[in-house]
Amino acid sequence: MSNLDHEVVRAIQESVREAGQTEKVAKRIEAWLNAMSASELSANDEQGYLENVRAAITVNVAGGSDED
Repeated sequence: MSNLDHEVVRAIQESVREAGQTEKVAKRIEAWLNAMSASELSANDEQGYLENVRAAITVNVAGGSDED
């Protein structure tokens, strides 16, 4: 269960969806924010969460516009 406000979670999900990313990205961002709200994260922990989110992000490598 999330410690984050429902509106924050909804905003994360909406933003991720608008960016064309999967729900996995939203869940990983939510987990990161939950961890930060529960305790002071070390630099290594922060980097781990960041890498976890980055690994879930899909990048358009075809060179075209996302608007196409």
